[in-house]
Amino acid sequence: MELWKKQKKTAAAFGIFLGLMFLCTLISRAVYASGLPQITTRKPERTALIHRVEAEGIVQQGREYAVNALSGLRCRTVHARVGDKVTTKTLLFEIDMGDLEEQIREQEMNIQKLDLTIQEQEANRGLAAKEKKAEQERAGEDYDRSADSAQKAVDQAKRELSEAKEALDGLADSPSGITSVAERQKAEAEYEAWEKRRAELQRVYDDADAEYKEAEKELNRLKEEGKPAADAELQAAEERAAAAETARQNAEKEYKTYTAVPKEKPDYSGEDASKAAWEEKKRTLENNVETAQKTLDNARKSRDDVLLEAERRLEDVHRASAADNSLAINRLELSVLKEKLEKYKEVQRLGGGIYPESDGIVTRIQVSPGERVPDGAAVVCADLESPLQFYVTFTKEQKQYVNQGDTAQLSLGKNKESVTIDYVAASDGNPELFEGIIFLPEGVGSLGQSGLFSAETQTDIFNCCVPLEALYKDQNGRSFVYILNERSGILGPELAAELVYVNVLDQNDRYAAIEEGVIDSDTEVIVSTTEALADRTIVRYKE
Repeated sequence: MELWKKQKKTAAAFGIFLGLMFLCTLISRAVYASGLPQITTRKPERTALIHRVEAEGIVQQGREYAVNALSGLRCRTVHARVGDKVTTKTLLFEIDMGDLEEQIREQEMNIQKLDLTIQEQEANRGLAAKEKKAEQERAGEDYDRSADSAQKAVDQAKRELSEAKEALDGLADSPSGITSVAERQKAEAEYEAWEKRRAELQRVYDDADAEYKEAEKELNRLKEEGKPAADAELQAAEERAAAAETARQNAEKEYKTYTAVPKEKPDYSGEDASKAAWEEKKRTLENNVETAQKTLDNARKSRDDVLLEAERRLEDVHRASAADNSLAINRLELSVLKEKLEKYKEVQRLGGGIYPESDGIVTRIQVSPGERVPDGAAVVCADLESPLQFYVTFTKEQKQYVNQGDTAQLSLGKNKESVTIDYVAASDGNPELFEGIIFLPEGVGSLGQSGLFSAETQTDIFNCCVPLEALYKDQNGRSFVYILNERSGILGPELAAELVYVNVLDQNDRYAAIEEGVIDSDTEVIVSTTEALADRTIVRYKE
């Protein structure tokens, strides 16, 4: 029993302990949560974005016209002011008549001077034309004389060349007679063969004679010794002598028979001398032809050079003189001066008053009393007959939603008009701006009136749009949002803000269209917070 009571007390104490722990946990969580940033969230919406463009502008004239006056005249009085409504009978300003008369006198004097200059130029041009004509005629005569003289020299050289060629051709028709080389060689060979044979026969005879004389000598020696007739040696000597004599006589006979008709050695010296003389004469005639040809070539070249020089001279005198437009310029200037003088006199006849050409409103005055009238418009007026125009300027961002031909609303004072944008283009003065023009209907607006332009453009539907307050940008210009996620903590489940980078497709002053993928229609996007957030910051819902 006591044990049970003891266990009961222990259980009660443990229960009290758990209760205290639970109470502490609640207190701790309450204290912890009270320090967390409070946030509100929204899920992305499927919607279209509406872009609204508002810009102020001003009503201006549709067309201007210039009132011109002769530049250089002195203005005496200006009667009109900017903003004045004028008619064709409204006096704008007056010209100083005394200065005008002085200008007229100066203009008349300039015209007289220029007229005298033109007369002098015309007279000089007539004289120059006569001199040039005479020079051209002399150049033509010189050309004819030079051509005739040069051609005569060429003709004479032609005749000399023809005569030299005829002489050379005549010599060729009567060539010097001469034995050909083959015939000469044949004759030389025949003579040498004859002479060789004669020399052989002469040697045979000489040998036979010497043999005979030797045998006769031997025979005489034996006879002187008194050899008897029957002596064998004497008989042999007689036989030898007889045989030698017979051989001598035969050799002599053959030699005399062979040389009975002697053959003379060929001699062509006369022929060669005659041929040399003929060749020398031919060379002389060929030289004459060559010399005559050179003379003809030189005569032709000289003729061509003379004719070229004469022709150039002829071309030079016939060539047009250097362009001189001074006379034509002076005539044009004289015409301009006379027209200007007539305009001065017209101003003088009108008493110096300058009037507009039609009804309008003065927008600019370029003249001042006592000053010279400038070149260009003296007074500029707005043409009241042309429709008025509303001029408005857009920023580059606004231009994305404004295009030519779009419909817009235009507030002019208490009146509102539905208008069409007639013209949109980049501004010449600032490339970051764009200028728009709206042609106003007749009777709408007044010159210089301010107005408010407004236009709305609706995009296509985007599947993921978040309030603009939920969108942030980092220091690099990247867009991001915070989404709500749940995670486990020490004290249990916790809500954490997670930074997510997104791609913004479009945005207006309320919503931003986000590219799907990173977030979807079920994602809770943080749209407000009581404190600045960072990635993984623990947060709680706003109470």
